[in-house]
Amino acid sequence: MSMIISYVQWKGGVGKSTLAVLTAALMDAVLVDLEPWAGATTWWAGRDAARIWQAPGGSPILGALAKARPPKPRRGKAGRPDLIPSHEELLGLSSGDLPNTTTWAWSSSGKPTLLVSTPMGPQPLAESLGTSIKVWAKDWGRDVVIDTPGGFGPLQDAALAACDVAVLPVMLDQWSMPALRKMMETYRHISRGLVVPNRVRQRREDNNWSEIIMDPSVILKPFSLAPPVAESELIHVATRPLNSARVPGAIRAQALGQLQELVACIRGDQL
Repeated sequence: MSMIISYVQWKGGVGKSTLAVLTAALMDAVLVDLEPWAGATTWWAGRDAARIWQAPGGSPILGALAKARPPKPRRGKAGRPDLIPSHEELLGLSSGDLPNTTTWAWSSSGKPTLLVSTPMGPQPLAESLGTSIKVWAKDWGRDVVIDTPGGFGPLQDAALAACDVAVLPVMLDQWSMPALRKMMETYRHISRGLVVPNRVRQRREDNNWSEIIMDPSVILKPFSLAPPVAESELIHVATRPLNSARVPGAIRAQALGQLQELVACIRGDQL
């Protein structure tokens, strides 16, 4: 049975997209890029990213919702995962500046809700996309890894509604840690979550925060602490999957091993 894994974080710059693309490659998953500025798509496409991001026809994701048909993944090469790319049209979601696609309305609970065009008429984006991703995953017959923008909104809500596992990368510093508990409290309704200490360095500050995050009272159920991923220039700047080399060197092998541990944890092999 296929799994849906969503990478989410209120705090930007914690390595969410980097982990999403590299673990998607290791899992041979379909990578879904919900980030409007197309970080995962840029990594995947390189110099062709602008052409894909600005492709005629609009967003493959919004188009699929409008037609109630699964989008067709672009085939990855050189070890890259297959991709449902982002598109510049997604930038208009925050402002509702897509007159033929989306509109803002008030929900029955009095909250502003972004509606999206579907064959059944306008539907809340978060609910429609969350439900549709589950259908698409069954159609593809593959694991799905979703990269989301930093912050919170209907795209993140959709990814969380669809996922079997929510992955929250966090850096062990004063900028990332304070929001972690509030974020876990907000998402306690999910079925399973993992907190991934990312870009961990051998320094006093990281060690101090490591002691805090390892305290059993810090990580709230249904979240659990995943294996850490050390700071690595190779991971940070990799332009291709780490498993694409036939015989990885020592540095690549070490980084690859950490990502494989994370994938095993995601799959439930290490609980």
